[in-house]
Amino acid sequence: MKTQFLKSITFCFILMSTMLATSCREDELLSEELTTEKNLDSTRSAKFGVPTKFDQHEFALKIESYMEPLVAGFGYTIYNDGVPYYATNGGDGFARKHVDTPMSLHSALAKQEISTVTQYVTAVAMLHALQKYNVPINAAVWPYLPKYWTISKDFKAVTFERLLAHRSGLIDYHDYKKLSLTVGGVLDKNAFDKNERVNSDVNYLLLGVILPYLEAKKLAAQGSIAKLNKLESVNNNFIEYGEQYRAYVRNNVFKAAGLANASVIDWRGWNENGTILSSATNMGYPTKNGSEPGLPKELHLVDCGVTGLYMSAEQFAKFQSAVAQFRVISFDHLDLMKSKLLGFDGSIAGNKSIFYWKKGAENNSEAMIMDFGKVQVAVFATSTHSQITDPKILAQFYDASFKNL
Repeated sequence: MKTQFLKSITFCFILMSTMLATSCREDELLSEELTTEKNLDSTRSAKFGVPTKFDQHEFALKIESYMEPLVAGFGYTIYNDGVPYYATNGGDGFARKHVDTPMSLHSALAKQEISTVTQYVTAVAMLHALQKYNVPINAAVWPYLPKYWTISKDFKAVTFERLLAHRSGLIDYHDYKKLSLTVGGVLDKNAFDKNERVNSDVNYLLLGVILPYLEAKKLAAQGSIAKLNKLESVNNNFIEYGEQYRAYVRNNVFKAAGLANASVIDWRGWNENGTILSSATNMGYPTKNGSEPGLPKELHLVDCGVTGLYMSAEQFAKFQSAVAQFRVISFDHLDLMKSKLLGFDGSIAGNKSIFYWKKGAENNSEAMIMDFGKVQVAVFATSTHSQITDPKILAQFYDASFKNL
């Protein structure tokens, strides 16, 4: 009996030891599982990245901190998913210095010369017309030129896409009066055959003629010949070409973007009441702090496809935003602008996506625009002493303006 009792005690002890060991092992396995899951979560976080949000105020401060010590004056505006933003006045410094009385401060709302950033507008307007009149981008441009001009065999191979992308191989005589020589002459066959990009004013000078002719000829086919008759009243009718080009942009592009005073926006000095004297425009200065007089806004009435728009950063960024939201041209045409660099100078890879940019500089003034996708920015300055037209600057500021959620 005693022996049986001792056996029972021994059995219970062994059973309890086994259960305790099993429990400890389960705790150990659970701990290992939790550690493994934690490591997996860490790996997932590293793989997919921590969620971030764009901080437009931070982006604005970076632009201001960079520009203020370098230039005579600047204005900027950020459009974030269709909504404008700038800190304080959206700029600093002078649009007109004291030497050019009356003095005027720069800001998001101050207009200035934006030079060849104008070509972004020309590209949008041309694509709008192609879309409106159902003309493919790879169509030849020669049917939409003055009847007086002789068209060479070489030129008949030039398409809308080639002009818009600066890949035409055309000879630039740097004189709008010699544009017919370009059309009637030979191409740079090497550049043409290689589809080489050569940034030349002649491409957008021609687009400034082709755009009104495209509209006029399409209207004439519908029975309305008034515009075509005006264009062809004389040879080399550049004043009329420019007038009809600007009218198309105002009525079909700026109005579609919802710009204020769309009907009077001009390629010379202007305000809400119409044109103003060049001497009354905002200036461009050779130094940041010097007392030298500034250079006034020049008139660009015949080469308006190339350069010369006089706009504020707020107006231009609003236009960019409208384009990005497909309120001016279609998704497909905006995709073409970006993929083929039509109206853009180039692209740069950022942390989030590919960014697209266009720059301009003229008469001591400079301008830079960038499209980041949902965000657009325009930065304009009344002297050229910053490096803001280097796309790396704004790309770095943008990438550094995201904060962890």
